[in-house]
Amino acid sequence: MSRISELIGIEALRKLVSQYAEGLKADLFLLDREKKVITGVRDDVPHIDLAEKPLLLRESVVGYVAACRENGGQALGFIAENLSGIIEMAYDIESLSGEVARNYEELALLWSISTRLGTGLDVDTICTVLADEMMKLCPVNAVSIFLLGEMPSDRLLPVEPRSAGGAVPPPEKAILFPKVSLGAYSGMASMMTLTADRGLLGYVREKKEPVTIFDVSMDERFEGFPYPVKSLLVVPLIVEDAMIGALIASDKLDGKEFYSTDIKLISGMASACAVSIKKAFLFDDLRGMLFGAAEAFSFAIDAKDPYTYGHSRRVAETAVGIAKEAGFSADMMNWLRLAALLHDIGKIGTPESILHKRGKLDDEEMVMIREHPVIGARMIRHIPRLKSISLWIRHHHEKYDGSGYPSGLKGEEIPFVSRIIAIADCFDALTTDRPYRRALGREEAIDIMRETEAEHFDPVLFGHFEKMTG
Repeated sequence: MSRISELIGIEALRKLVSQYAEGLKADLFLLDREKKVITGVRDDVPHIDLAEKPLLLRESVVGYVAACRENGGQALGFIAENLSGIIEMAYDIESLSGEVARNYEELALLWSISTRLGTGLDVDTICTVLADEMMKLCPVNAVSIFLLGEMPSDRLLPVEPRSAGGAVPPPEKAILFPKVSLGAYSGMASMMTLTADRGLLGYVREKKEPVTIFDVSMDERFEGFPYPVKSLLVVPLIVEDAMIGALIASDKLDGKEFYSTDIKLISGMASACAVSIKKAFLFDDLRGMLFGAAEAFSFAIDAKDPYTYGHSRRVAETAVGIAKEAGFSADMMNWLRLAALLHDIGKIGTPESILHKRGKLDDEEMVMIREHPVIGARMIRHIPRLKSISLWIRHHHEKYDGSGYPSGLKGEEIPFVSRIIAIADCFDALTTDRPYRRALGREEAIDIMRETEAEHFDPVLFGHFEKMTG
């Protein structure tokens, strides 16, 4: 089929040629580049002298319009110009349609990725989504997401370069470690490390552009993998003009090379995920700083009383264990852990004489000790992101029957997280030495808690606590 009929369609071409011929009252023919008839007013080309004019598309000849010199040749210039314009418009429409289709495919792919990622900022999830979407778009033998960073030495599997003697080079500064691997060789790929300062990865890092190789044996930059590879695609993960990692895919399952359309779509995915990964790293840094500060505060508080040193950290661990049994999300467990670490922050203003007292507290001292949840909540409630936590801290000494403090809340009036911290707090208090008694054994402490379960604790959460400790 000729390029002209692909762009316009044979029926539309017949109609056009027929209309031109009728206007000229002459035989008219449309020829392809080899001057074979595409369509005409007659099925056979007459063996007479024909006048021809080329049809142009982007200054290239794609065919001819022809007519008998005697009765139609003088109008061929106008017809050729007119037809060339129609062909040009058809080509533009086809190109625009193709671009729209490609853009739609790219947008649909990016929408799929953003939907799967949601609002979470978890590096493992982001890398898994990227690798999985790559496999759906372009099935390959192996695809891995590598990030610049650190990894425990017992997981490293050095890749020996193809060099004389096969010696393993000393470690470089820029090392890519596997985060997620999928495909037939995922096991070996997940144990592989790559140097980003030389070879193919060094080239990609410098150019910041995707590279595809149809036959790695013919490319000196490729230093070898611990599994068989013929063709390779490397797409850098770029953020703020710096490579933070790379997507590496090997050997399409259909045996074909990686096409430019594949590379464009995969690069779009990689770019979106790279930004999310960078945000996740920054979020992890901020969260680490926040939890580091919270732990420092909790140790400072606990250090006031040698009997309760480490109390807040232990309460946090127990509370998170209960939350896991209750099916909390990872994000919610992080907030719970923060609240548990800070639950006694109000004791920073409690006199040590009260904290260290061996006997029973008098009424005035009891009022002071019962102020610590209120003081703690007041200390952090003005931090916008910690407003919910301030309420959890305020009510962690409430009891399920309403006999607790400071507000006498009962049942589900008590914040859910506060009910968890109350269980963890009581358990740690019973199983550690205090000025007024020795620590109880684990089973003995749980038995005592069971005796007051209905009055003091949420029965459902207490059931999760028993499962966790059982």
